[in-house]
Amino acid sequence: MLRGLILLLGVAIGHGPAGVRSTPAQPHVQWRESASRGLPGNGSLVRGVRFPRSGRDFFTWDPLLHRSPDRPWRRYGNDRLVRIVLRVVRQYSAAHPDAPRLGIGDLSLPRGGPFGPRHASHQNGLDVDVYYPRLDRRERPPDRAGQIDRPLAQDLLDRFVRTGAVRIFVGPNTHLLGPPRVVQVLAGHDNHLHVRIANRNDGIVVGHSVRGRPIVAYERGDSSAPATLVVGEIHGTEPAGLAVIRRLRTLPLPRGVHLWLVPAANPDGLAAQTRQNAHGVDLNRNWPAGWRRNGKPWDGNYSGPRPMSEPENRAIRAFVLKVKPALTIWYHQPLDEVYGSDPHVAVLKRYARLSGLPYHKLAAPPGAATRWERRRFPHGVHFVAEFPAGRISATTALRNARAVLALAPRAP
Repeated sequence: MLRGLILLLGVAIGHGPAGVRSTPAQPHVQWRESASRGLPGNGSLVRGVRFPRSGRDFFTWDPLLHRSPDRPWRRYGNDRLVRIVLRVVRQYSAAHPDAPRLGIGDLSLPRGGPFGPRHASHQNGLDVDVYYPRLDRRERPPDRAGQIDRPLAQDLLDRFVRTGAVRIFVGPNTHLLGPPRVVQVLAGHDNHLHVRIANRNDGIVVGHSVRGRPIVAYERGDSSAPATLVVGEIHGTEPAGLAVIRRLRTLPLPRGVHLWLVPAANPDGLAAQTRQNAHGVDLNRNWPAGWRRNGKPWDGNYSGPRPMSEPENRAIRAFVLKVKPALTIWYHQPLDEVYGSDPHVAVLKRYARLSGLPYHKLAAPPGAATRWERRRFPHGVHFVAEFPAGRISATTALRNARAVLALAPRAP
């Protein structure tokens, strides 16, 4: 009887044996899109999301009171950080069903800003402390590095690296390994990983143009949902789609939508006001689907010397292969139409109806990006929307942005 009472007390305070899962598998989270301002060491958090106090696969720990759960006001983060941590926890637990629950420590304050003792950063919702699993399987932080289950801790670190974490601090006595540009040794981290993710509000550089200009992608929404990719321009003389991208970066998103926005796939052409890139290549004739040698540099549709010869296309291809879009829209000018012989014609016609552009059944030209995407992702919808020549109105930009959101696939 005494042993049973001790076991019950241990479970109640979070020190129970591995395998005990008394809390819901899917803890409730009040999701909203967050914005991380400034730097991790001097910043703020807008519309932060509170990390749940516990779940079937994790508990939270207050490092000042030395108890579980962590106090609510210490558990606010960027919505993307909360999603990443919950996903890693879920995948780690599935891979190690007999392991104890993972311990999650502090994130940020509800509005970010200085956290106080123990934290020089954690100010803009992009940082989280995750405690190493213990050899004795107790659900509390290790007191020293010798208590760490290193194989499990290494697997946990590897999972955060694969999510794209930009920085992971580990203790000098943990002997954990990872890419030097990401994983760094820092005193005071012998009992926990300090994970930092990228600020999607700043965009990520997916590659560079011939002249070295960055090609930037911006992510919004629910990263667990199928991706919708929108490209504002690939011909430098066709910039109208940039206005749609600007609206998509600020419009409230429906629940369960995941956007990737690339304003300029051809930044050199945009700067020089040329259709082609700085090599004189039409980037929408350079993809390895139906490619044909055509013309010479600076001709209207010069295909380049070979498929994917251009750095811009190689960068976009690698990015597309990474995000695997279920829907892609490429903006062009000046034909004033939505076109494609895509098998998902009903979707194209719906976009045409919502945007006010007419639909025409036309095949994509040789070496076009949409040809390659349809071959690589045949179950997705990938098409071109062409505006008329010149600037488009604010009303047209908003109408097309809303059409994108109406078509965007939702999280299951």
